[in-house]
Amino acid sequence: MRLMEGKGYFIRCGTDTPYAGWIGTRALECVAPTPPLSPWMAMRTLNEMTALLPGGLALVWDAEPSWLQALGGDSRTGFFEALSSVQSLSLHLRENAVAHFSPGIFRGWLHGPAMPTGLAGDLWRHGALGWVPDEGKSWSLPNFGRVPHGDSALLGASDEVVPGFLWGELLLPLGALSSLDAEDIAVSLESIQTELERAFSLRMAEGGWPAALPFQRKRCGWRLGLLGGAEFQGASGDWEAATGMLKGLVDILETRLKSSVQTGPCHDAEVAHLLGLQAMREGLPWRNSLALPPAPPNFTPGLGADARIAFPLEARAAFPWPLKDLLQHPPIALLRVPAAPSEGAAEALLARLGALPALRWLPPEIPLPGPFNPEQPWAPSEDYPFPSDPSAGVQPGLFGEWE
Repeated sequence: MRLMEGKGYFIRCGTDTPYAGWIGTRALECVAPTPPLSPWMAMRTLNEMTALLPGGLALVWDAEPSWLQALGGDSRTGFFEALSSVQSLSLHLRENAVAHFSPGIFRGWLHGPAMPTGLAGDLWRHGALGWVPDEGKSWSLPNFGRVPHGDSALLGASDEVVPGFLWGELLLPLGALSSLDAEDIAVSLESIQTELERAFSLRMAEGGWPAALPFQRKRCGWRLGLLGGAEFQGASGDWEAATGMLKGLVDILETRLKSSVQTGPCHDAEVAHLLGLQAMREGLPWRNSLALPPAPPNFTPGLGADARIAFPLEARAAFPWPLKDLLQHPPIALLRVPAAPSEGAAEALLARLGALPALRWLPPEIPLPGPFNPEQPWAPSEDYPFPSDPSAGVQPGLFGEWE
């Protein structure tokens, strides 16, 4: 992976491959001709794909493969345990597919228009699954983008997910938008893209790309990742104006690169730290929104408050309404709580929010996501506010414990 620095931004990409990508499970149907070997050949193929994509691979469960249906209970459990251990692989599914999985042995994202209930809701509230509030049949993949399907499917299925890729990411703090030179950034990305295309063509000519992952140039674009939303809000930033500047930046990039540009939040704490250090080191104008020394000069990942600090739930799940129609996927809200919330508590929280982010609960039994920074450790779970359930409220007596 390559990480290149510019004034007010970083560019992250691969060396001779796309940076990240997504694929549907239908594409795994033909990875092995012998049914007993198919699940494990599919696992091998997924490992090959993730090894070539430094930004990760999103596996969208658009249909259950026929060879998986033939597996017995123990073999099926073993397959999903192995699947959950594949590095840089994220799993995405609909609520009606949850019943086909063995509970508690995988991590992924549930996509649907309404809050998960039943078995899916139980897995969501206990942290095994995140929930992405997706409308319609499209898939909004956190950290990737919006995925088309059906209209140009490769295998003819109306709900098939078409494989796609990202050449790389342009990562920047919201406070720097007004000071960036969009044309200069477009020239830099164009040069990087040309170099990547030439190197990737050499790899493909030598057979160094999995046949199960078909590549089409028109389905490979870029991603614009935004961070520092908490600092932008604290500095009384204008979200409407920021939305207009983002649209202008995206238009210039797409015109120059002749590629689509997906826009979404960036939740990488390391890049947020590097951009904060750059702003303070070079005296850039947007440094004024950062904390003063001796506090570390870090931007907050994403658009809301820092998930590692025990801020109110609404602050950590913040999603500015003007950005809702611009972003191809919602921000991720990691909500650490002292215990798994009830269904009524989760519903009450959603009612208080405006635009809904992708929500993942982190009760104490769920391992916290890294990387871990000794300068900014996670607060203990008991310090975080617990979501209240209005339906379970009990009116206290007038005389308290003397009654």
